[in-house]
Amino acid sequence: MVKAKGGYYFVRDSSGFVLRCRARRKIKEAGTNLLVGDLVEVNVADGVVEKVYPRKNSIVRPPVANVDQVIVVMSVNEPPVDLFLLDRILISAESLMIEVVLCLNKMDLSSDLSNNMIKEIGKVYENCGYRTIFSSAVTKQGLPELEKFLMNKVSVFAGPSGVGKSTLINKLKPGLGLKSAAVSSKSERGRHTTRHVELLAIDKTTFVADTPGFQKLDLKGLSGKELPSCFPEMVPFAGSCRFTDCTHRVEPGCGVKEALQRGAIASWRYNHYLMFLNEIQQAEKKY
Repeated sequence: MVKAKGGYYFVRDSSGFVLRCRARRKIKEAGTNLLVGDLVEVNVADGVVEKVYPRKNSIVRPPVANVDQVIVVMSVNEPPVDLFLLDRILISAESLMIEVVLCLNKMDLSSDLSNNMIKEIGKVYENCGYRTIFSSAVTKQGLPELEKFLMNKVSVFAGPSGVGKSTLINKLKPGLGLKSAAVSSKSERGRHTTRHVELLAIDKTTFVADTPGFQKLDLKGLSGKELPSCFPEMVPFAGSCRFTDCTHRVEPGCGVKEALQRGAIASWRYNHYLMFLNEIQQAEKKY
């Protein structure tokens, strides 16, 4: 299924034809919420979705199923890169065990000073194991590399409004005509131009979802014990902690804190970890 809108479900077959369908009542009565990306069986004569096949994964926000990877797009300028939101998106993807590609976009707007800073930020994430692209829709920097990563996969483009997600997709597939808008000079935030989730065909086996921009993701379903595993750079050092239930916050003999002091873990990543841990623990106290 490539789109859901107005109570209709748009299903693309192997030939590329898209059929507008309704869902069979039994599907709704079973409590199944159809998602973009679902593999379904359709009664073509009636235009009805008869069956939804099991999903390998699903994302709550944006609501997409059967995702191969998340392309996290952050602009280096207009709006400036938001490292806190970036890490929030990354741990959400990690918790779902979905591959990530980090795309630092709008490199044409970076100065020599900011360019060096962005390169250092990219190096930190590369050392964490994330595939990183430095891109620009204006100069086409990084586009061949991005296109290669997308090949034969279902990818979700995620990131706040105004970072250039729709513009990048338009460059990869001319003719889609996705809307884009300028960033507000007052708030330095983009305006929402994508109103719904839709899978767009780059070719017969390559699909991308341009998703509505967002500023906040909740961390529901993620426990404090699971959080450290969502920071790949912490994993190798956690095994050397004195306590098996170490939270890497105040405990003595913490391998993660020792790695932090040696510079093996970026200070801002560790600070974000503490903030997320506090948020999760506060939520756990309510239940």
